[in-house]
Amino acid sequence: MHINIALNPLDMLDALVAVGILYLFLQKYAFPPLLKAVRDRQTRIEEDLAAAERRHQEADQLKAELEAQLKQVKARAEVAMSRALRDAEDEAQQIVTRARQESRRLVTDAEAEIAAERDRALQSVKQDVADLALRIATKVLGQEISDGVSERLVQEFADQLAGSRAGGDSAP
Repeated sequence: MHINIALNPLDMLDALVAVGILYLFLQKYAFPPLLKAVRDRQTRIEEDLAAAERRHQEADQLKAELEAQLKQVKARAEVAMSRALRDAEDEAQQIVTRARQESRRLVTDAEAEIAAERDRALQSVKQDVADLALRIATKVLGQEISDGVSERLVQEFADQLAGSRAGGDSAP
């Protein structure tokens, strides 16, 4: 099958003129807004890409700053924990030291009180023994002993008793 197309040069010229006119019309009225829209869109895309890149860089910078701050906070927390632990250990040591000192003081006070009470008891026993010895001597002699003599005898007896205790004798 054969198609026979006859080309008329005037039809071709008419078509060529129509395409030219259409091209001039499109170039004057249609292409500028379309090209402007394409350029605007390209500019917006480039600006959006630049803004996204800036935001990405800002995010990276912020991330680095936050990581640095986190390291600083961790370091400060470690220092604070170390200091708190050291302070707690020092406080515990001070408490133990104060408790030991208080214990020693209480023992020393108790020993002093015991010694004082022992001395009072010994003094009372000495006085009682001396009084008893004086009464026995009065009964044995059958006469009253004057106050001055009785005091001297009581004192001598107490001194002998004290001397025998200091010397290690158990009998007066």
